[in-house]
Amino acid sequence: MKLMSSSAIVTGAGQGIGLGIAARLMRDGANVLLFGRTPEKLEAAAAELNRAAEGRTRAVPFAGDVVRAEDVARALEVATREFGLPGILVNNAGTATIRTVLDLPEAEFDQVLAINLKGPFLFTQALAKALVAAKQPGSIVNISSLNQTAVTDGLSHYCASKAGLANFSKAAASELGRYGIRVNVVAPGAIRTPLAEMAGLGTGAMAQGFLAHTPLGKAWGEPEDVAKVVSFLCSDLASWMTGDTLAVDGGNHIRGLHSYADALGLTRTVEG
Repeated sequence: MKLMSSSAIVTGAGQGIGLGIAARLMRDGANVLLFGRTPEKLEAAAAELNRAAEGRTRAVPFAGDVVRAEDVARALEVATREFGLPGILVNNAGTATIRTVLDLPEAEFDQVLAINLKGPFLFTQALAKALVAAKQPGSIVNISSLNQTAVTDGLSHYCASKAGLANFSKAAASELGRYGIRVNVVAPGAIRTPLAEMAGLGTGAMAQGFLAHTPLGKAWGEPEDVAKVVSFLCSDLASWMTGDTLAVDGGNHIRGLHSYADALGLTRTVEG
């Protein structure tokens, strides 16, 4: 399998799925700019990845905010200077909170939509403009979620952002295909990450709900499960794929989701 570029940007790359994707792309031959918000995590991640790569490929950390156009532009400049114009972009950065519609603050709604939807738009637009100007093809992979189609109580804002990202990706694929730029989506289910574990998604009623709704018989997938699919979409093996969504969820989308809000005791009881 040959990646279509030796230069890549991965957002949200300091830990979890983003770190796993960066590691896989490096093993498959790409140099990667690690974009995220926490410098210390990014520097530690870059050091870890560079040790493992043993000089075959490189990781460079870049601290910024995906919703700031100036940070996006600077990241693209740094990646181009370090590795050449990136032909691979993975929009992985995302955020979520679990709140019912009745208790969801407006500011929280805005933040989730901004990071999960505006961020991928800004990065996609910036890179696509550069690729078109350079007459260079590219592969953009947007990390969505099982929640783009399978909704659950407590995630109305997150579900809306991921459904929006899925349709944005299709529209971008339609517009950018004429320039040789492919845009695809990977939709993970429950994946073992530090943030998911901190949120308690792997214990108690939440874990039992995932287990009961996942045909392959595990409550969790691993970051590498997502990373392998992303690398495939950025390779020559996927050269005839664009506007597609690949679910990486153990079949969870077949059975749907349990209620996160109920499992965490966040729903209200109305007494008549």
